[in-house]
Amino acid sequence: MAAFTHLSATGPAPTYLEVAAVYRQEFYKQVAEGSLRPIVFPYHLYGLLLLLTYLCIPHTKRPYLYKARWLVLGAIAAFQCKTLCDTSSASITTAFGAGLVSAWVLVLSVTWLVFYRPQFDSMRVEFRMESGFGNGGRRAEGDGEQADTYRDAVFVKNSHLRRRKGANGYTNGEAKEGVHEEAPKTGSLHLSEYYWQSYPDKLSERIDWVMDHLLNFRGPGWNWAIPILPTYPPSVKQALGENPSVESRTGVSRIGFKRLDTLPRFVAGYFLLDATKTFLMKDPYFIFGPTTYDPPLYFQNLSPSALWIIRQTTTGFALILALEVAFLTGSIMHCLLLGPKVLGLRGHAWQYSTNWGSVSNVLNKGLNGFWGSFWHQTFRFAFAAPTNFLIKNKYIEARSAAAKILGLFFAFGISGFLHLAGSVSQLPQTYPWNSMTLFLLQPFGILMQATACSYLRPFIERFPKACRQVGNLLYTVLFLFSTCWLMGDDFARGGVWLFEPVPISPLRGLGYGVEGDGWWCWGHIGVGWYTGEHWWESGIAF
Repeated sequence: MAAFTHLSATGPAPTYLEVAAVYRQEFYKQVAEGSLRPIVFPYHLYGLLLLLTYLCIPHTKRPYLYKARWLVLGAIAAFQCKTLCDTSSASITTAFGAGLVSAWVLVLSVTWLVFYRPQFDSMRVEFRMESGFGNGGRRAEGDGEQADTYRDAVFVKNSHLRRRKGANGYTNGEAKEGVHEEAPKTGSLHLSEYYWQSYPDKLSERIDWVMDHLLNFRGPGWNWAIPILPTYPPSVKQALGENPSVESRTGVSRIGFKRLDTLPRFVAGYFLLDATKTFLMKDPYFIFGPTTYDPPLYFQNLSPSALWIIRQTTTGFALILALEVAFLTGSIMHCLLLGPKVLGLRGHAWQYSTNWGSVSNVLNKGLNGFWGSFWHQTFRFAFAAPTNFLIKNKYIEARSAAAKILGLFFAFGISGFLHLAGSVSQLPQTYPWNSMTLFLLQPFGILMQATACSYLRPFIERFPKACRQVGNLLYTVLFLFSTCWLMGDDFARGGVWLFEPVPISPLRGLGYGVEGDGWWCWGHIGVGWYTGEHWWESGIAF
């Protein structure tokens, strides 16, 4: 790996454009030597495609095929570990994503092949049209009397629509008994119907069902949806035969997750992200990680402690902002660009809630509220899967101390594994175990606060609520500053902030960037053909 003298050199640092160019040259060199491969399609999808293929083959009545899931899991694990170790990218952030995705497919496979049984238990809300009986929604009986079409059209499919508790132990996505049809308008020939769809018999529907199942991180519209999501809108709940709740009418979940108001937030986030990127690239820390290069002029009179605090705070802000814009981009693609005409019910806006909880969760619950309610819950279902499996199979009691402690370590351990994998696949030298260490420290911080508050409860309760909230906030901030630098430094060391988050930069186009910056930021991004050692390793390289 081409090295910079960033741990010993002083004076002005090379620009981020120069550093990124050196990293790209080094990557292409290692690809030519055969020690690395780029992200190649369809090669890097083989693990996910194997999982999808297996789940598309019915096995509810084939015990031997259900037992074969262990062979499928072994093959997926071997392949994902291989891609994790030999894949990177000329784009540093894409390289991080390559490792994270390799690990995520493995986690996803364990979740759905070991801890849950999708074909047996999973259901999703779906929409269909049923034929009506003529004008006015009424049909003629043989004796000349009129019968209400809507009343007669309501029916029950007990085999598919039994009342079940969600797979995660909560009822956020619980399937109620029966289906409910909306009454047809005058002159209508069809009835619109929401219903709970279990594992389909028809292959084309089965493929769509399984793809939605695997690619749906938080489970909106599924009976296994994570419990922090807002429930369905009143119209959908009524159509399913359920009574709309206050949460359904307001669109806000109990911990502050909301149905999305996407476009204005995306526009604001785009310009703010461009400004943040332009600002970060003036500081060599965000190019190399810890470095002896001179900081920008406006930082040179600061003490080392003040500079460290500013850099860590900026790292957290930039991370939240980048994630938010990425989440909003996905929502816009699903709801506005593709929409219901292409995605069906998956194109409706109510399927895409906000990704961050209310700050009040931190004020009221401290560090536990930060990670469990405020922070994005994208991977929450998989993080909770091992604990829910142990509870469901009576190995531990729900809400017991063992369940809570194991739940913390499983969740943060899996999260640490994902971030460790992202660090492994980066091109510059990183310290992957720093990420794992960070996440494994969080359960200790949560348990320390919970234990201290439990012992000191009589004393703490004497203080006003505002004072207790300040205490929760201070503890959370101090603990995060004490631990998150491990991953913050590794992100910068690995070149994560060299990524280009926006295609067009107004600020850099107007001359506020470094030498060589301009309006168009994605000039280095390209698509080509990669020829592997075997034909199945060849494909389109990004």
